[in-house]
Amino acid sequence: MSESNHVMEDNPFWNFSLDFYGREGVADACLKLQDQFGADVNIVLYCCWVAVERAEILEKAELVEIMAVIEPWQTGVVQRLRQIRQEMKQNQSINFGELSDELRQAIKSCELDGEKIEQGILYQSGQREFSQPPTINALDLAGCVQIAETSTVNYLEAVSGDLSENGRKLIWVIAQALKV
Repeated sequence: MSESNHVMEDNPFWNFSLDFYGREGVADACLKLQDQFGADVNIVLYCCWVAVERAEILEKAELVEIMAVIEPWQTGVVQRLRQIRQEMKQNQSINFGELSDELRQAIKSCELDGEKIEQGILYQSGQREFSQPPTINALDLAGCVQIAETSTVNYLEAVSGDLSENGRKLIWVIAQALKV
C-alpha cells in the first residue's frame, strides 16, 4: 500500500470527523456556515480536530495557506459534484424520481469520497506541520473548546472578512459539541 493510500485508510482526522459531524447540531451549523459564509466544512472540522489533538490555535495566515492548498480540489471536484447532485434534486426538468435517484446517490457517494480525499490532504499536510509532539500534555476540555472556537473564527474571518453574530453563534454550537 502506498503512503497516500495508507493515509486515506488510517486517517484519525477522518475518523474524528465522522463521529463529530454526527453530534447534535454540528452538521446543521456546518452547513449553515457553508451556505451563509462560503466555509469549507472540512476546514471547520480540521480546526476542531487540531484543537482536540494538538491544543493549537490555527492563525489566519496558516489558514490562508491551508485554503490555498485545498481550494483547487474543493472547487474543482467537491463543489462540482455537490452542484450536480443538488441540481438533480431541485431542477424538476432533470429530476425523474426513482429513475434519477440512483445516479444522484452515486454522485453523493463520489462527493463523500472527494471530502475524504480533501481530509487526507489536510491530515497529511498537517502531519508535516505538527512533526513535534504537542507542547501541552493535557488541556482541559474547556480549553480545547476555546481553541476550536478561536481557530474557527480565524478561519471564517479569513474566508468572509467580518463575522456576523449569527456566524459566531454557529461556531459556538460547533465548539460546544466537543464537550459531548
